[in-house]
Amino acid sequence: MLRPLAVFALAAAFIAPTALHADSITGTVSAFGDDTFTSSTIQFFDGFVAGGPGANTGTFGLYLTNGNPINFLSGVLPYTQGQNMVPPAISPVQLFTITENGETFAFHMTDYNAEYISNVTGCLNATCLDATGNGFFTATGVVDYDPTPGSFTFTTQLVNGQTSTTFSASASAVPEPSTLALLGSGVLGLAGLIRRRANAMHT
Repeated sequence: MLRPLAVFALAAAFIAPTALHADSITGTVSAFGDDTFTSSTIQFFDGFVAGGPGANTGTFGLYLTNGNPINFLSGVLPYTQGQNMVPPAISPVQLFTITENGETFAFHMTDYNAEYISNVTGCLNATCLDATGNGFFTATGVVDYDPTPGSFTFTTQLVNGQTSTTFSASASAVPEPSTLALLGSGVLGLAGLIRRRANAMHT
């Protein structure tokens, strides 16, 4: 019984890192930029990595520095108040890319929730657009990372008399829980093997 357990534990221990690939994207990145928006459309003009010390963490922090340009999709992005799905014909849409130090990150958006509000708490004497997008990140270049689920949060505010606005945004990438659980099962299996061997030697 010990030998099958040993085979299973060792297989789990070695297969789990392979499934995890050790190359999932993690962490957060912050951004600022210029845009223009209406009650049904938004258009990005430019953007750059920003946020001060500690804003770019995990994998993003290995490559990106404040001030580096972010390339957003060109043209107008339509939206409706509330939940929006990217049309199947173009889903997922590549919302932005960032290239620095030989690595290119891209966020591919599948759906987004938009909130267009004005003259309410948190948005007094102005019109605001808050949006959260869901999708996944990719990263290629120095290291080709696994596609990783992620989200993108965006806020911008238009005051009377303005024609364009400045937005702030943040994005985060979190590996699938299933890959982390698989790695854990491998470690637990290996721990069980070591314990059984210790007991066998003791007896």
